[in-house]
Amino acid sequence: MINRKARARAGFTLIELLVVVLIIGILASIAIPQYFKVVERARIAEAEAFISQVKQAQERYLARQGNYIQTNADLTKLDITFSGSSPNFGMKFFTVAVGAGSATGCTAGDPYYSVSLVRITSNAGIATRYGTSYTALYERCLGTIDYGTCANCNTDFKN
Repeated sequence: MINRKARARAGFTLIELLVVVLIIGILASIAIPQYFKVVERARIAEAEAFISQVKQAQERYLARQGNYIQTNADLTKLDITFSGSSPNFGMKFFTVAVGAGSATGCTAGDPYYSVSLVRITSNAGIATRYGTSYTALYERCLGTIDYGTCANCNTDFKN
């Protein structure tokens, strides 16, 4: 008879299993959004690194040629190598558009350009905090003291 009672008490009750499942669900509901934010911030870091690379190459080009490049086709004239071609230039999550920019704060004749990286929305995993799509924009005007004076510039993508 003792053996039968011990055998009946072995295992977990339905309530115990439901509590464990509930705890796992709560932990997952907290962790998953945080994971997507971290992943998206890493992708933004990729965009910032690309813009930084182009900025440095543009300054070297300006020193040699006296002007900035202002088209995607001319991006290959810079002294940097890309792993792909237009419109992504090797970036998996952004398309690149180099242009003339708005020249906000420039005086007549100042060299200027813009780099715009548009998030590719067909890739899954954009954190809702960033919306369905976003653009990282950098504008440079030689006459501008710092790029924060450009009306359309993002000075910090992580806000």
